[in-house]
Amino acid sequence: MRWKRDNLAGIKFDRPWKWLLLPGVILLWLEFMIPSKKIIVSARRARSPLMTTVYSIAFYAVGLFILASVIAGQ
Repeated sequence: MRWKRDNLAGIKFDRPWKWLLLPGVILLWLEFMIPSKKIIVSARRARSPLMTTVYSIAFYAVGLFILASVIAGQ
């Protein structure tokens, strides 16, 4: 299965709550696949389960901020 090779952080979706980490996995995968000049830094981030969690939390925080802004603007 190709997922094992592309899952650089080694996150296993064996529990339902781990699906909340999917945005972080996708963002880090995109950062790794579209590298900038700091390829070593992006590779190190992509292999870090901690950064997967941080990116997921940031994704949901931005989503909640946008949702709150839309609701407050009505």
